[in-house]
Amino acid sequence: MGSKPRGGFIMKNLFKNVAELISKYEIRTVTCCFLILTILHGGDALSQLKDKTMKGNEKEFFFFDPMVFYSKDQHKPRLDVYLEIPLENLQFKKNYNTKMYDASVNYIIKIVNSANEVVSNESITDYVTTTKKEQKTLDESAKFIVKEFYLNPGAYNLEVTLSDINTKKEKTSKDKIEIIDYSQKEISFSDIMLVSNMKQEGGKKIITPLIDKNIDNLKEVFLFFEVYNSKDQNVVNDFSYRVTDKKDKVFEKGNYTYTLQPGINKFFEKIPTTNLVFGEYKLEIKDNSNGQLLAEKQFSNKLSGLYVSNKDMSLLIDQLVYIASGDELSKIKNASTDELREKYFIEFWRSKDPSPNTSRNELMQEYYRRIKKANDRYSHYIDGWKTDMGMVYIIFGEASNIERYPFTENTKPYEVWDYYNENRQFVFMDDSGFGDYKLVTPIWDEGRTRIRN
Repeated sequence: MGSKPRGGFIMKNLFKNVAELISKYEIRTVTCCFLILTILHGGDALSQLKDKTMKGNEKEFFFFDPMVFYSKDQHKPRLDVYLEIPLENLQFKKNYNTKMYDASVNYIIKIVNSANEVVSNESITDYVTTTKKEQKTLDESAKFIVKEFYLNPGAYNLEVTLSDINTKKEKTSKDKIEIIDYSQKEISFSDIMLVSNMKQEGGKKIITPLIDKNIDNLKEVFLFFEVYNSKDQNVVNDFSYRVTDKKDKVFEKGNYTYTLQPGINKFFEKIPTTNLVFGEYKLEIKDNSNGQLLAEKQFSNKLSGLYVSNKDMSLLIDQLVYIASGDELSKIKNASTDELREKYFIEFWRSKDPSPNTSRNELMQEYYRRIKKANDRYSHYIDGWKTDMGMVYIIFGEASNIERYPFTENTKPYEVWDYYNENRQFVFMDDSGFGDYKLVTPIWDEGRTRIRN
């Protein structure tokens, strides 16, 4: 007989915090952008920046993703360089005139051809301004930039250097770019853009580029690419795609059949991520008529926003004890392979995601944030998340009021935690005298399958 969920109370309390996070996440409009692509008459994509917040990986100073498309207007390839700068990596200074907080960045995009000639060396200074309230949630936001360069076919070295003007912190990232002569091929592909979200607005497709190339919490990933037909008539062509890991194991595969008009053809596709466990992946698209590789894209599936090493999956799973039901936890722990265990872990958190169309899972991040804080506050000879105080904090969050009573001749040290909104009170006593506070009244039932009412 299946056990009842343990997570009812914690889901209720976590969702209160998460609802506030999502509300902030949606109304903040200062730092980032959507990319708007107009798909009309096979013409060039018209890009416009629209403010939006995005979550970056806090371990990287910035991300960049160079992609090559063909420009009908310029009659040559166009290199689009996308930058994503997590705001938590920048130092903000208060502007006493405006009462706002300002950060300044300088980025240099240098492009060198195969003859070691510098074809572009552009230096740009940009600014980010936030409110005092937004300063508290910098880890949820990023600055998003796109720059265009028109280049001749050939091999290039791309170098992007980003500097925080306030701290002088600087980082350089490099990549190699191969630009083909699209006019010399009957059928050719642009680079592939990974897209985390897509919607229609005013007859236009509004897309969110996935610049860090980490699918993380996404249930599906959209692809945007162009197919170029240099013939003067329509062509029907079959293509196949596959997603493989580093060992060339195939996780997803399928086929596309397109009727290609002369010139530029724009396509959006999507691939499911259900079977993609944590790791590095490669997407390839080939021409079925000759087996030619036409486009490829490297991407990854990594945990982000967590304070635990990605490799310590056993610990992450053990820590689900306060939110997963007994059946859910047993399913994950008893998986026959490590790969299947990761898959079940990912499925569990995706099923709890309050905003499934974004790469952030606010509930998961809040849950593991509480675990980290529990470890910081309550650890002694065992990890803080395993203690009674840690358990109550993880489930219910910050107490409305805490009263602490020291040792006296007649009583041992104890604390009383009140949660006014939940109409709950918890009493912890230090029986040992070494700071090991335990609940006077346990909150689990005898089978430790659910929280007592």
